Amino acid sequence: MPDPHPLVLILDASCLLNLYATGRFGEILVVSLYRFAVADYVLDEEALFTLVRESFDGPLERAPVDLRPFIEDGLVEVMSVESTEEIATFVDLAIQIDDGEAITASLAAHRGCAVATDDRKARRVIAEQAPTVPLVSTLDLLSEWAEASQMSMSELKSVFAAMQTGASYVPGRRDPRFDWWVEVMQEEV
Repeated sequence: MPDPHPLVLILDASCLLNLYATGRFGEILVVSLYRFAVADYVLDEEALFTLVRESFDGPLERAPVDLRPFIEDGLVEVMSVESTEEIATFVDLAIQIDDGEAITASLAAHRGCAVATDDRKARRVIAEQAPTVPLVSTLDLLSEWAEASQMSMSELKSVFAAMQTGASYVPGRRDPRFDWWVEVMQEEV
């Protein structure tokens, strides 16, 4: 029986954009073993957009990320830094990593949540400064979703391609799931 209160996973801006750019964000949220959240600071970032093509050979254009339907459906919770402890941790972390990642990590550390980030430096700093905070990557979430959905390799390749185009995402060679990414992207369609 699934846990009725799964761990909350707070998405940093890059993971949010990566997942949103797949065009399957809602499906990923519903299938996941996590409950999802995002810091209000991340929602306020002006750079929250993906790139889309209106036609097959058309130019890439900015499309704003609209999380309202997911928030209204209870699939994404918006969190704000509230306590003095959360603020202090944010300030300490912001010296070393970007503000969005620092706020995300501070919220996770004080509220018993996990963090979704692909940024190597942020992952290192969070592991050092908040070692009890579980870290999850974009590919971890996509792997979980692909397995639960029993997705074909060709369908997964189109999802990866949409994410690569829409969010300019390509995993680093050190990502534990890098070989999986390469295998999927080399799939013959």
